[in-house]
Order: sequence, then C-alpha cells, then structure tokens
Amino acid sequence: MMKIGPDCEKHHQAAGIPSTRCTNSSGQDGPWRRFDVLLMGCAALLWLILRSGPKPTRLSYPCQQSAFGLAAGVFGAPFVAAVVHGRARLKPHRRAVGAVAMLALVAAVATLFPSLQNSDSLGPLQITLPPDYQPEVFSVPHARGPAAGRFGGVDDLVTLMGTSGVKWYRSAVEDLRSGPNGLIDPDDVVLIKINAQWSERGGTNTDVLRGLIRVVADHPDGFTGEVIVADNGQGYGNLNRDLNNAEDTGQSVHDVVNDVQALGWSISAQLWDPLRTSPVGEYAEGDSRNGYVVNNTLDAETQIKVSYPKFQSAFGTYVSYKQGIWSPQNGTYDPSKLVVINVPVLKTHRTYGITAGVKNHMGVVTTGIYTDSHLGVARGGLGSVMAEVRLPDLTVLDCIWVMAHPGLGPEALYDQASRRDQLVASADPVALDMWAAKNILIPQIEANGYSNTQYAAQDPDNSNSVFRGYLDRSLAELLRAGIPASNDPAAVQLHVWVGDYDADGDVDEVDTGGLVQCLTGPGTITPPSCQAFDSDEDGDVDLFDASRFQRVFTGPQQ
Repeated sequence: MMKIGPDCEKHHQAAGIPSTRCTNSSGQDGPWRRFDVLLMGCAALLWLILRSGPKPTRLSYPCQQSAFGLAAGVFGAPFVAAVVHGRARLKPHRRAVGAVAMLALVAAVATLFPSLQNSDSLGPLQITLPPDYQPEVFSVPHARGPAAGRFGGVDDLVTLMGTSGVKWYRSAVEDLRSGPNGLIDPDDVVLIKINAQWSERGGTNTDVLRGLIRVVADHPDGFTGEVIVADNGQGYGNLNRDLNNAEDTGQSVHDVVNDVQALGWSISAQLWDPLRTSPVGEYAEGDSRNGYVVNNTLDAETQIKVSYPKFQSAFGTYVSYKQGIWSPQNGTYDPSKLVVINVPVLKTHRTYGITAGVKNHMGVVTTGIYTDSHLGVARGGLGSVMAEVRLPDLTVLDCIWVMAHPGLGPEALYDQASRRDQLVASADPVALDMWAAKNILIPQIEANGYSNTQYAAQDPDNSNSVFRGYLDRSLAELLRAGIPASNDPAAVQLHVWVGDYDADGDVDEVDTGGLVQCLTGPGTITPPSCQAFDSDEDGDVDLFDASRFQRVFTGPQQ
C-alpha cells in the first residue's frame, strides 16, 4: 500500500471520510482503531434500541443517555462532516445516515409520543385507595358570566362551597362564606396559578380570573394580603396577549391585574418563563435570586428531578412555591401564609389525552433545566411534584369553553372550542380530573361526533387509556406520600349549584316559587327557563333535583 502522510489523514478526518485510504507515516494501517470505535458505537446503539425501544421513556435514564451520546458521537460526527463538505460525500456514509435516522426516530418516539406507552409498559401499578375517603367536588353548571367587574359563576362557586361547610374566608365571623376554618386569611399571599401558555381558548378564561381575584380581595375582614397571578409557559408563556379566552377577547391577564390593582389591592402578575433556565438555592441557603430550585436526585418512582419556582413579587414579597413566604428579618418561612389556587382549562391533549388539574402543574416545574418533567408526566411525575413540593389548596377547573377534539390540544383556537359554561372545583385534583372527564369532557366529545374508539386516549373508564395512565401514576405518588386522593368517581361527594332561578347569586323564596312551577317529575322535558333546577342535567326536574335545591338553599344574600 502506498504511504500517505499525516496530512492525508487529517484531511480525511476533517471531511468525515474513512481514513482506510491512508496509512500512518510508519506504514501501519489505521482502520483497526476506527473499527473498534465503530464496534462500540454499534453496541451502544443496539443496547439503546433493545432497552428503550419497547419503552422509550427509559431514554431519560442516565445509562440510556450515556449510550445515546456514544452512539450519536460515533455515527453522527462523520454524518455531520459529510453534510458540511457536500452532499456528494454522503454516499460513503449511508450506513451512518441510517443509524442517525434510527437514533432520531427512537428519540422522537420518546419525546413526542409518550402516550403510546400504556401503564403496563411502565410496570405494574398497585393502588389502594384510602378507606372511607370521599373527595368533595363542587359543580356550577350554567355559570353566570361577567358583570360589574365580577364573574357570577365564581360568586356562586364560593356560595356553593359555603353551603357545604367549606368556607372561602378564614374569619372569626361565621356566615355562609366565612368561618374559623376558612381557606384564606385577610393577610395571606394568594397565588393563582393559571394556564398562560396558549392564546384564544387554550388559556385560562380571564373573566374567571377576574372573578377569582375579586372574591379573594372581598375578604370580609378587609384584604391586606397580596394576589399573584403566575405561570410558566416553558418559553411560550404570555400574560399580555391580543387573543384571549374571554367574552372580550382583547382582555389579557395584564388587563385584569391592572384593573383590580387600580381599585387599591396588591395584585401582580408573574411570568416564570424568564426564570426557567436559572437554577437557584433556597432563601434559607443564602440565595436571594429569582429562579428554579431543582432537586439534585431523580425521584425514585417517576425518574424526574422535581423543581419549583422561587421569586420576589412585584411588592417585594419573597415566595418559595414549596416553603411558603420567607421573612429576611426573621430568617424563617411561613408555609401557612401562601395559598395556591390552581386554575386550569379542561381540554383534550394530543399527547396525554386530557389536560386539567394535574397536568396544569407543567406550568409549575421547569423544562429549561434538565428535569425530564414533560416526558415524566407519563410516569406520574407531576404527582411527585404535588407530593414533594405542594398540593394546591384548591383547583378551580375552567370549563366555560372546553377543547373536546381527540388528537387536538392543548392549544385551542376559537372555532375549535365548545361552550359549556361550567366551573368545577375540588381540593383533590385527581378526583376533580376524573369527574370532569367523565361528566363534562367525554359527553362533549360525543356531542362533537366522536365514537368511543376515537376517544380511547381520553377514556376515564379504561384504566389503560393514556389519560388514566398518567393520572393513576400521579395518584400513586400522592398516596405514597400519605396525601388522600381518589380516582373513583363513585366515591365523589358531589355538590351542585342549582335553583338560582332569578340568577341573583342566592337561592331563596323567589327561587322556591320557580321550583314549584318547574317540578314536573321524571321524564318531562325541561324548558330552558327551568334548567337552573336540573341538577343532574337529565332533562327533567324531579324529586332528586328538589332534594339538591334544599341543600343549597341560602336565603336572601347581599
């Protein structure tokens, strides 16, 4: 073989061409050394496919990532060099091209289609529900809309909760909406976690947001605390959009915040997107910077790195989503002073079937620092976040408009959404998601013309559906942490706002007169004027509806 000096080998390496045409200056062939590297690359690729092909979610594991890096380096480098130096040189590397394509395919399956993996592929799941646990779900059908700077459906939700003994305000004064065990103290910091990632009907309804801010600020003891409206849109978040989910589609989150702030309360908006790539320590560790606290180790069950935001509000308050409100003067946290209200939109999701209360926690974690959070949803990773960081004090599910098209979402254009005019709330986000999927989203999907085979990914009654897969694994994380939760719709203690015949925010003697007129018994078609009494939405007003009317009777309210 003719000797060719080192310059030949350097030239061929730079071009990505195998140096089998060259020998070193001593006349010894070099291909054997490269064959060893190629063999290692092939072994890594084969191991990666065998280990992760049946279960692409394993690509998040450290061993898989190391193998991926080795295979990509061996096969990808000459491929990239060949592209750089001209397409004519691709032909000698067609095997490398095929290998890179295979790597890309495996990665795409893992990243874009975790929904293809049902719960069985992630290993057996054992769930033992807490005995005698009955999660409370509060439903406001036919929700009244915006009026005079409020949202009628939110006001009715607060009243409904009060009739069931769940008081919105913590106060020494006991009435329908307040009491010693209420949700919100007058000096609390209330964080309203919305969905700000999508425009049009994909984001939280800003009319509902306005209503929630107002009922917080209307504390009977005088609200001296702070409201923070926040979300992490993972680089797509926007609190000042032109196209919003509201009656006035130009009404952005910022518009609502500025309007209520002008009335004299401490209201601010905080987009966490700019913080998502900044790892920080906790305040107690001497780190006062805004950013994300990220666990150093993977969660044992779900293999994500749990993360959460830590930031200073527009009014100077130091907030740790996990630890609560930090006092620099005392050097202590007060977790009781931070109240979190989770406000997602009920929607179909092309990857995970349905997004609602649990999935909305993708706006709590960060994907800007490696956490494997989005892929980890399928493994119950958002359950890990709720279990290890914070469970929302209340989840209010925005069902004014819903996206009910399998294969579409979480973004939702105006003409893709279906109007439902419902609000649903619970302290148990798993039970809430199950109930809303079964009683709101699936009926709307069917009304939109889809068959049960077309909404298999959303089916709440099928434990192997994509939706149930991640929901059940999230539930398992909560139960392992000793947090009661349930995926059993039969266990739900349902409270329905019914009987507000004159839509004045109370159920009183005037409404009783309407009930008498509308109480026609089973099987009788209910006219539109009587829908306020049809609590189970079965088309009639019967004794079942009358019994619910009695439970929510409030008498005249101011």
